[in-house]
Amino acid sequence: MSEVKQPWTEHAFRYLGLFFICMMTFGSYYIYDIPSALTQDKIDTWYGVKEIKYSLLYAVYNFPNMVIVFFGGFLIDTVFGLKLGSIIFCCLVMTGQILFSISANSKTFWLALLGRTIFGLGGESLSVAQSTFCAAWFNGRNDLNLAFAITLGFSRIGSAVNFQVTPTLDNKFSLPTAVWFGAICCGISFVACIVLCFLDMARSRKDAANNPVIKNDPVSIKDITKFPKMVWLIFALVVFFYVPLFVFVSIGTQFFVNKFGTTSSFAGVLTSIPYYTAAPSPVIGFIIDRVGRNLSWMALSMILLVVAHSILGFTMVNPYVGMILMGFSYAIMAASIWPTIPALIPSSRLGTAYGLAFAFQNAAIALSGLLVNAILEKTNNNYYYTEAIFVGSAAIGLLIVVLLILIDLKEKKLNIPSQDMKDNIKLLNKQSEPLLSEQSSINNNQEITY
Repeated sequence: MSEVKQPWTEHAFRYLGLFFICMMTFGSYYIYDIPSALTQDKIDTWYGVKEIKYSLLYAVYNFPNMVIVFFGGFLIDTVFGLKLGSIIFCCLVMTGQILFSISANSKTFWLALLGRTIFGLGGESLSVAQSTFCAAWFNGRNDLNLAFAITLGFSRIGSAVNFQVTPTLDNKFSLPTAVWFGAICCGISFVACIVLCFLDMARSRKDAANNPVIKNDPVSIKDITKFPKMVWLIFALVVFFYVPLFVFVSIGTQFFVNKFGTTSSFAGVLTSIPYYTAAPSPVIGFIIDRVGRNLSWMALSMILLVVAHSILGFTMVNPYVGMILMGFSYAIMAASIWPTIPALIPSSRLGTAYGLAFAFQNAAIALSGLLVNAILEKTNNNYYYTEAIFVGSAAIGLLIVVLLILIDLKEKKLNIPSQDMKDNIKLLNKQSEPLLSEQSSINNNQEITY
C-alpha cells in the first residue's frame, strides 16, 4: 500500500501547522531548566535556602505530574478536546512563570515553589497536547517520524537557548530579569497556540472530508486496561531513558563545576550540548521515515547513552565527548520512540496514551531527582554514585529494547519497514472497537503482507 501523492499546498499547510506545534512548547522548554541555568548555589544564595530546597523547584513540577499529566491527556480525549485543552495548559504555564518571576523580585521562595507547581500543572499536559497535535496532523503520512523529530529539535532549542541566555541576563542585568525573560517566551508560545487552534479547525475539516473514520466508542479510563503489552514496555523505556537524561541535566551545571573545575557559565554551555546536538534530529527522523525499524534505532540510542554516562562519570575524558554522545542518543530516541505510540494505540486514545507516558516519566524524574540530590548532599557532591545510577538506568533501558525486539519478531508492529508501519496505523484507525486487543491486533496484521 503506498501513500496517495498530495499537492505541495497540502504539504505546506501541514508544515505551517508543524511550526506552530513546535512554537507552542518553546516557552515551557525554555523555562523548565532556568533553575539549573542559574546554578544551585546562586538560587540558594538569592532565596536564602539550603541545597535540598533547590531540588524542590524540580520536584514540585514533577510530583503532581505523576498523576495530573495522565488526566491531562484523558481530558484532551474526553472533556476539553485538543484545542481548548492546549489553551488552558498554555495559560497555566504562563501563569506559573509569572509567579516565579514575581518571587525572584521579592526573594520569596514559597512563591517560587507555587509558580513552579502551577507551571507543572500545565507544562507536561501541554507536551501531551503537542504530541497529540503532531500525531493528528501527520498520522499515516510518510513523514510522521520526521514531524516528531522536528518537534523535538525545534522545541529543545528553547532548552538550549535557556542555558545561554539566562546566565547572560543574570550577569549583565539581574536574576529577576533573567527569570522574567522566560515569562516573555511563554507569552510567545501562548500566541502560537491560539494560531494553531485556528489552523487545526481547517485541518479537522479537511481530514474529515478526505478520510472518514468509523466513530469510536466514548473514551473510558478502563480503556487503558486494553492497551497492548508493547505500549507498556514503551512507557517503561521512556522512564529508563529520560531519567539519566533530564535528571543529569538538572544537576549538570554543578556537576561540571565540581568535577572538571569549569566556570558556571561554561558549565551551562556543556549542559546545553545535548539540546543543541538534538537539533539535527529532523535528519534522523527523515531517515527513519525511509527505512523504518524504530526499535533498532532505539537500541542504538540506549547504547550511546550508556557510553556517554560511563565517560562522564568514570573518566576525565573531555566532557564534550560524553555530552555530544548524549545529545545524539537523545535525538535518535525522540525521533524513534514517540511515533511508535500511534502504531499501537488508536488516534482517539492518543491523548490518554501520551498522558500515561508523561506521567510515568515525571514520576520517575521526580523521585530520581530527590534521590540524586540526597545522595550528593550525603556524599559531599561525590558524583560517582549518581553516575552509577544513570548508567544502570540506561542499561535497563537497553534490556527493555531487546525485549521489545524479541516480542516484535511475532507482532510485527514496530521493527518493520516504514511503509508497513504506516499501513498498520491506517488500519488501526479504521477499526470500530474502542481499542485493539492483542488478538484482534494480530488478526489485523495478517491482512498486510510483509
